[in-house]
Amino acid sequence: MEETKPSWAFGAGATRVEKGLAYAVSVFGVCALVVGGRGLGWSWWQWLLGVVLVHDLAGGVVANGLDSAKRFYHSPLTRTDSVFARFLHHPVGFTALHFQPVLIALVIPGGPWWWGLLWYGWALTGAITVDLVEERLKRPAALAFVVTGIMVAGYVDSPPGLDWLPAVLLLKLVLAHGVPEGLGRRDAEAGDGPSLP
Repeated sequence: MEETKPSWAFGAGATRVEKGLAYAVSVFGVCALVVGGRGLGWSWWQWLLGVVLVHDLAGGVVANGLDSAKRFYHSPLTRTDSVFARFLHHPVGFTALHFQPVLIALVIPGGPWWWGLLWYGWALTGAITVDLVEERLKRPAALAFVVTGIMVAGYVDSPPGLDWLPAVLLLKLVLAHGVPEGLGRRDAEAGDGPSLP
């Protein structure tokens, strides 16, 4: 059975299986953090922050990649929507509100002070680029920002236990959220794709 009322997490029309997959990845991420984070010496509030972060980012990669979420975020708004709703609805605005890397760098020691600013800026630059390029370049541009970010992340010290964050952040915000739904289908319908026998 499909959900018809829109939500900020899944849009409208997400099935139970789709939502379940997002929640399953979220739970997996939390378990991975708990198992891999033994010995970090975090306080209870740092663990709480870490769990919330993993839930939002790991599950968010799947949720933002759903066609229902993409239709919701990449469709026009009405004149009655609030300024905040318009800001959050826009791919760049949505990304701008994800300042978790900056917060993490401030409250969890171990990485350079600029670590959070680097990945916040990388994601925001990627979202702006994907928003500005022509439609057929949106997915390749998003993939370029994700793969180069992952490669750079391997050479940048991160707060202990959070070396996965840049990759997951970029997958969620730049690729899963930033690229509109059905680009390949629209190209094929317009005759830009290869014809099959």
